[in-house]
Amino acid sequence: MLRTLLLLSALCAAPSAATVIAGGAIQPHLAAAEDGTFFAVFIRNGSIECSTSADKGRTWSTPVVAIDGKGKAVGGMQRGPRVAVDGKKTVYVTAPLCFDEAEFAKKYPTQDLYLAVSTDEGKTFSKPVQVNDVPKKAPESLHWLAAAPNGDVFVAWLDLRNREKGQDLAWVKITDQGRKIGRNQLIPGPLCECCAPGLTVDAKGNPTLLYREGGKNANRALLMATSTNGGASFAKVARINQGESKVDS
Repeated sequence: MLRTLLLLSALCAAPSAATVIAGGAIQPHLAAAEDGTFFAVFIRNGSIECSTSADKGRTWSTPVVAIDGKGKAVGGMQRGPRVAVDGKKTVYVTAPLCFDEAEFAKKYPTQDLYLAVSTDEGKTFSKPVQVNDVPKKAPESLHWLAAAPNGDVFVAWLDLRNREKGQDLAWVKITDQGRKIGRNQLIPGPLCECCAPGLTVDAKGNPTLLYREGGKNANRALLMATSTNGGASFAKVARINQGESKVDS
């Protein structure tokens, strides 16, 4: 795992250079505003931090704490924070975190998904709020985040509230600059328990979800669900891969 967060040369002025954003940072994720401003989030010192660049990655701001993890935020395969930005440059950050001290007696404390929002372009962030409305039912912490230009925000994650084995795909729509978190909704699985879902949203605020089925089939399906009404409903789930694939691919 990288101990120093780097932005690759594709985003920098010098073709062979890399820019250090924050020493000791892990699990980075990057988003760009329409005007080209970059927002990077990562785990450092047990919290979720954010840094910004207004000059195409040449220089970066001093990182600020987006979500205070009390020194206990940790990463893992696909389990880091996510960042998205809307047309007003409102910055949204999600991360799996645990604030229940009793959980830390376990080898693997159960985490929930939290959201923090910045309305001043990443300078300060709101108090984090929990996204999954049934606590301790998203232990894999695999999730994705996307924001539309109009400010509609979507989060998708693996959730086991309705299962003893396997997980379903949960998602939620968030509006009013993060102040209104809608009702969690589920698309039945079971899903692959080690594959993070994919999520994107178009210019009109219509989300598309991509995920992988679970089980032991030799050819496990990649599935896509698309909405044309802002997430009010999804079209029939469609399979997008047809060829043979290995179980662990």
